[in-house]
Amino acid sequence: MIIRRRLGPMLIAIILFALTIVWMSSLTQLVVGHFWLKPGVTQTIGGSQTPVTYQGTILQEKAMESPDILPIYGSSEFSSVSEFHPSRLFEGEPTGFAPFLVGRGGTQDIIHALNMAALGQSLKDKKIAIILSAQWFTPEGIGLAYFKQNFSPLHAYRMFFNLSLSAQTKNQLIKRLLAFPGAFDEEPTLHALLSQSLLAGQTSTFQSVRLAGKGRVEMAALEVQDALRTIAYTRLIDERGSAINATTTAPPLSSWLELKNKAAGQGKTMAHNRFNILDAYYAANVKPKLAENRGSAAKAGFYPSPEYQDLELLLKLLQETKAHPMFIIVPVNGLWYDYTGFPIEERKAYYERIEKLVRDTGFEVANFGDHEYDSYFLQDTMHLGWKGWVNVDEALDRFYHEGA
Repeated sequence: MIIRRRLGPMLIAIILFALTIVWMSSLTQLVVGHFWLKPGVTQTIGGSQTPVTYQGTILQEKAMESPDILPIYGSSEFSSVSEFHPSRLFEGEPTGFAPFLVGRGGTQDIIHALNMAALGQSLKDKKIAIILSAQWFTPEGIGLAYFKQNFSPLHAYRMFFNLSLSAQTKNQLIKRLLAFPGAFDEEPTLHALLSQSLLAGQTSTFQSVRLAGKGRVEMAALEVQDALRTIAYTRLIDERGSAINATTTAPPLSSWLELKNKAAGQGKTMAHNRFNILDAYYAANVKPKLAENRGSAAKAGFYPSPEYQDLELLLKLLQETKAHPMFIIVPVNGLWYDYTGFPIEERKAYYERIEKLVRDTGFEVANFGDHEYDSYFLQDTMHLGWKGWVNVDEALDRFYHEGA
């Protein structure tokens, strides 16, 4: 009799617990968004490179629902900061939007693909920009070290439980993730869950349900951690900074031609070598090995590479999520690559190949491959610099406003 009286409350408690676990993402998004992500806070955080943005989901989802934010996915070029860097040039939303940077060194196509799979339907009809780098397209593709440091278990769980993705795309992504077993050393449940999903019909129903339940609980715990980290990071943002980015507070920008001329002038004062590379970078990274790099890349190329399959997977996910992306193709430093002997035909073929791959899916491309010899476009051998950022800024601004 006593057991029967307790059975009802216990059952209700179990149901409430299960519902809380299932809806944890929505709950944390709602609470953090209402109390901590005040106007201007997400826009301000978007200018920094923090794991809270590129390995979490709350801030990215907030960026997706904010009409004055343009999310930009990229990698190490975000560290090439100058007054022409998008986070600086568009501070105070001079043309009506704030860039939201997602990524750091080593966040290549497969990492972006997993991110998109985790965001799912929040990407629908949202404009985003993705910056591609030629140096990703090596014969080996992304290495374990880069993959591991940028891999997000939260994103992997979100992808797994995302019912809006096709089974084919999801399986393709899971197989690619499992090619990096070293990234799952501390995630045995996630690894088992992903591995089991590829063995449809070969595991018992009880085992599948048990593992899915355990995965749900672990994902909920990661979502709580994401919420706590987001709250902690918002406390680093001062009110003056968020007020600047809450709406348009900056004066109108100079013309793009004036900005390009200004950027070229600044580059000229900071790069005094035959490759137009930033002096400090040249002294530390190029000059010490100048002689041994002459002709060292004569047999190098950008094809084949597993990175192309990862890019195709990213494109497929963007189609399924109905996002509206623009891909930005960044050139390499032609003067430096000629010096190393890297065949110019390989470089040209890369720019054309990538542009075709993206355009065939119907997405937009800003291809700057013909700027290899444009002085001060890059600040080193491969990263955007003074003029390069202004050109990219112009493309972002046009992309954000077209069709508006």
